Amino acid sequence: MSSNRPSLRHAAVALQHRDFRLLFLSTVVSSVGSQLQTISNTWQVYELTGSALQIGITGVARAVPIILFSLAGGVVADRLDRRRIIMTTQLLNGLFALFLAIVTVTHTVQVWHIYLVIFLNASLVAVSGPGRRAIIAGLVPRHHLMNAMALNQTVHDASRVVAPSVAGLLIAFVGLPISYFINAIAMLVTAAWLTFIKVAPLPDRPKVSAFRDLVEGLGFLRYRSIILVLLMTDFISQLFGSYQVLLPIFADSYGVGPAGFGLLSSAPAVGALLGAAVVMSMGDVRYKGVWIVGAILAYSACLVALALTPWFFLAWIVVVALGFTDTMQSVPRNAIIQLVTPDELRGRVSAFQNMLINGGPGLGLGLMGGAAGVVGAPLALIGGAATCAILTVGVLVGRRDLRTRDLAMSNDPEPVGGARA
Repeated sequence: MSSNRPSLRHAAVALQHRDFRLLFLSTVVSSVGSQLQTISNTWQVYELTGSALQIGITGVARAVPIILFSLAGGVVADRLDRRRIIMTTQLLNGLFALFLAIVTVTHTVQVWHIYLVIFLNASLVAVSGPGRRAIIAGLVPRHHLMNAMALNQTVHDASRVVAPSVAGLLIAFVGLPISYFINAIAMLVTAAWLTFIKVAPLPDRPKVSAFRDLVEGLGFLRYRSIILVLLMTDFISQLFGSYQVLLPIFADSYGVGPAGFGLLSSAPAVGALLGAAVVMSMGDVRYKGVWIVGAILAYSACLVALALTPWFFLAWIVVVALGFTDTMQSVPRNAIIQLVTPDELRGRVSAFQNMLINGGPGLGLGLMGGAAGVVGAPLALIGGAATCAILTVGVLVGRRDLRTRDLAMSNDPEPVGGARA
């Protein structure tokens, strides 16, 4: 037992720093609350309308503000007090959750109430997200930063494993309002916790216009076009393969109700954690571009399998596989982007990346929901899978650099020219 203790402490070494520990705990609580509300939103829309298209609109309501405001969030994070940004958004999200709880309890809820709250929540996340990520570097010493970032990432995946199943059980046995009340309390409590965090003031910086910063970042993306190609592969898979919008319909067809829907919604995170473990054990692989395309093709095959699966348990396994294959292509993609981007441009490149990878799924939910409303859920999945596979193979064939053996190996030099084009 004693031989294991040092490694366990090392795995969470960033938590020895009080301020990061408070941020970490607040992130755990708020992530669980957010997942409870997301699952409740999806099921409530299905309960009110029975429409795949109406469920898909929830994704559009989430995607539009992310696309519109993500780049602005990066500018805000570098100019204003990051802790206050996070606290303010937490408080507002708590009030929005309380609003949904009240209109649900009083039986006055309408679908547009849910769409409005989703839109407002996503707007606040788009603005505060860069600040939440950026604040971590000021709470731990440099040699513990990677550990802190890894711990922060596991919060999201772990909450997606637990919270959807809990939400399904709460809806089935207690009712929809309880999830909204829990999220409201979670947001208000975590906002209070953040008042105890001590954050150093932002450093002085040259007064450069936000527009100039944006142009500089876009110029680099044009210079390093492989980044845009990689982001396009992810955008394709999310636009045509956003199966999550159909999970309430499948759960209903299997006769498992909201509890089964919660279990299905947890399954991708189980697969994502397994995929992350596999990727970490592999080290720095060659042919990363081919690896990414292969994982997307496997993802497409899983979409077809989900469309044809007649049993709930088998569907749960397939959705786990979807989370697994999604992680197997997203991790090497993110590694390539970080390796080919110089440090002074990573913030702006990350903001552009977040705009696409977080906006794409929302648009995909709307597209998949609309298609399911016309041809049915199974055919919509099969059509989306075929389109995803064909377009991804086309990208691989059209970009020779995506097929190279040593694409962005860890010793690949960063570009020295053109970064400020």
